Amino acid sequence: MKLNKRAAVEFAKGMDFKKQGGLVPAIVRTPECEVLMLAYMNQEALMRTLTTGKMWYYSRSRRRLWRKGEESGNTQKLLAVAKDCDCDSLLFTVEQKGPACHTGNKTCFFPTNSTPEPFSLAELFSLIEERKKSGDKKSYTRRLLDDKNLLSSKIYEESAELVEASRKKEKKEVVWEAADLLYHMFVLLASKNVCLGDIERELARRRKEK
Repeated sequence: MKLNKRAAVEFAKGMDFKKQGGLVPAIVRTPECEVLMLAYMNQEALMRTLTTGKMWYYSRSRRRLWRKGEESGNTQKLLAVAKDCDCDSLLFTVEQKGPACHTGNKTCFFPTNSTPEPFSLAELFSLIEERKKSGDKKSYTRRLLDDKNLLSSKIYEESAELVEASRKKEKKEVVWEAADLLYHMFVLLASKNVCLGDIERELARRRKEK
């Protein structure tokens, strides 16, 4: 589903963005009505979503727009959208590619008697290795592996953002930026056929020397 700019403007004009400081909650579900996630949108994120047919959100911690799947490859295609009765919340129906949750789970919601399976750095590296073998040109990881200049620039960028985040008091932002840097660093290792075991052995060697 995509709207032309005029129709998108008309839809967005009816939303009450002022009530919650410029943002509205966006509930995202599958065509089978399974709730995948809850995120936030400002007016620009909504306009991009409606006119491109791809889901865009606003990150409150990073204070910027982001497109679902821009790094993970787990994209969302817009199928339908609805406003609630007060025009201060949105309900989206999407076609989800891959898991919706950053933990690797299908959805971001878990039953009270269940917890998400633990996610390890080794599992992240394994996923990157799978992307390396797949040859999927739509994969962000594959794109990084194919474009060494892009990968290098992203590592510089994420390193700087981690340093900047460390100067602030918000632990959450440091965790976020550290995760971004680790992911891009792991892609670099995979591109050079270096495995986590190689790094662990080098660290063990250094500890033995000391």
